[in-house]
Amino acid sequence: MQWAKLVSELIQIHQPQKILDLKARKGYFSILAASYGAHVDVVDDVENNGEYPDYLKTHPNITFINAKVEDFTFTKKYDFIIAKHIAMFYPKSFVITTLMQNIHDYLVRGGITFITYHYPDSYAIKSDKTLYQYDLDDFKGLKGKFNVKDFGQYYNPVPHVKNEKFHVGYVVLQKQ
Repeated sequence: MQWAKLVSELIQIHQPQKILDLKARKGYFSILAASYGAHVDVVDDVENNGEYPDYLKTHPNITFINAKVEDFTFTKKYDFIIAKHIAMFYPKSFVITTLMQNIHDYLVRGGITFITYHYPDSYAIKSDKTLYQYDLDDFKGLKGKFNVKDFGQYYNPVPHVKNEKFHVGYVVLQKQ
């Protein structure tokens, strides 16, 4: 998958030691980051999600925190914060103001964050009108706090719907 390659390259280039994986879902990024020797704090809501594998909760390089993203209290600094497929579930008033401020405050100077969002033509947005739309300009507007290091888009097939794709945008921001 495209996103795994992107995050793998970011880890190889920046060699972060402390990573925060927000809303980890099935734990793909957690295990990817831990395989590079980084310590990974994982935030996910098991009660509503239940996807995070039990075997990863006992991994020596992973600390699991059972919390919703909106209820999570940041307490330590990170070299890299992963926020994959979070934005679409929250309004801009939370993501751009609250979440991005917390990410900024708890990234080390020069630390990076990887954020994804869905385009309006993405199957996720087309099929669920309760999801929130973002675009690159929403994140470019954080100038003065972050530099845009990379951005782009990728497509992933929708496993259960023929001829539909998830159209995902991503941005890599570096704390100034």
